[in-house]
Amino acid sequence: MAVKPEIWVIVYYRGPGIVVTSHYIETGEARHRIRDLRAIRRAEAAERYAHLLALGLGVVEVGASAGLAVAYASPLVVVAGLVAAAATATALILGERRGSRWATLEATSGNRRVVLYRSRSSREFQRVRRAVIRAVEADRDPRP
Repeated sequence: MAVKPEIWVIVYYRGPGIVVTSHYIETGEARHRIRDLRAIRRAEAAERYAHLLALGLGVVEVGASAGLAVAYASPLVVVAGLVAAAATATALILGERRGSRWATLEATSGNRRVVLYRSRSSREFQRVRRAVIRAVEADRDPRP
């Protein structure tokens, strides 16, 4: 009778939507072996489409109100345009401060890109990222 060697699995992080162990990372969609993952990296939304859209529409609105104010010689339209521009600027500034950016942890598994974790919470994201770093370092071959 052959004796099976014991395989220890260390859990580095267990949270909603992800479990990071010494051998695999399990998400809601799949289970990825640590040794199969390459190029693990953090990615953020390259552009904030909502911010760009708000900024673009704010510029269009100010331009339209300036054109209408000149065409109709109406100071009321100028005031309305300035109020709308101030509201747009305030919304953009508050949106930046809230930091509602999605942080994503991506990796390459085989020939495809996989998303390991995604969160808006910087604190939770950093916990998962550190757990993944520990799992990858523990899985490395100790030989040079």
